[in-house]
Amino acid sequence: MTPPDGPAPVTVTARCAGCGACLLTCPTHAIRPHGGTLLVRAALCTGCLECVDVCPVDAIDENAGFDAINRPHDPTEVSPR
Repeated sequence: MTPPDGPAPVTVTARCAGCGACLLTCPTHAIRPHGGTLLVRAALCTGCLECVDVCPVDAIDENAGFDAINRPHDPTEVSPR
């Protein structure tokens, strides 16, 4: 589900078992219950991917087009390292 503040760096999918591990892990509290599922609020999500790492059923997908600080970017651009 797309949050009302736009797409976020991650999305909780239908595979979610509702265990709440992501809720407890998210350092910015960007993941919230919403209508029987979980919603990632783009305005708060930094794209740290801690929720992805902790999910026991791999129900959180990383969305293309975001860098690690929650800013849309052009995937064809190469970031300097």
